[in-house]
Amino acid sequence: MTAAGDMLNQVVPTLVRVARRPGALLLTAAATAVGIFALLGLLLGTGGTGWTAWIPFGLAAVLAVPVLVLTVRRARLQAQTQDLDLRQTIVGGSREVVVVDSHGQDPARHALQDEVETLNAAMAEGAVRTARFLPRVEAAQRAALVAAGGTVRAPYLADDLRVTIVALLGTLAAVPLGTLGAIVTAVLLLAS
Repeated sequence: MTAAGDMLNQVVPTLVRVARRPGALLLTAAATAVGIFALLGLLLGTGGTGWTAWIPFGLAAVLAVPVLVLTVRRARLQAQTQDLDLRQTIVGGSREVVVVDSHGQDPARHALQDEVETLNAAMAEGAVRTARFLPRVEAAQRAALVAAGGTVRAPYLADDLRVTIVALLGTLAAVPLGTLGAIVTAVLLLAS
């Protein structure tokens, strides 16, 4: 594995572990707001006389989609990063040992050449922006996949990050919108 892939396998699990509690709080807040909005929308829809009474329930269902997508993506990401070890790299002291292979060459030089080739390939992959939707995110994910050595060595990069980012933004928006929708629907229920 290259140093870039090793670094990704140390940084990503750390970020996932750090974001575990805030992510759970965000999903709980969003699910609560959208759930109350959906329940009040259902009550308004069943007690209403026209199809317009079902609009709040439909809006709550729309708000629930990114929350569900983010919940599934978060669970998959935690499962994929759970097996990755958090290793600490220890740098050697002042004594150096140079290992020479059977051809009389330093294998560290080949490792450095492989690392440079991998980083150049990742940079080239990151420069290509073919996606129409969030092209920089898609290019960065492809570059990270090249640097890490593919989805076998970095399974957390298998899912499309663009979908996860949009689901995160939708979940962030679902908290205030669900709360506002629940309040408006409660007023409509009281008025009817």
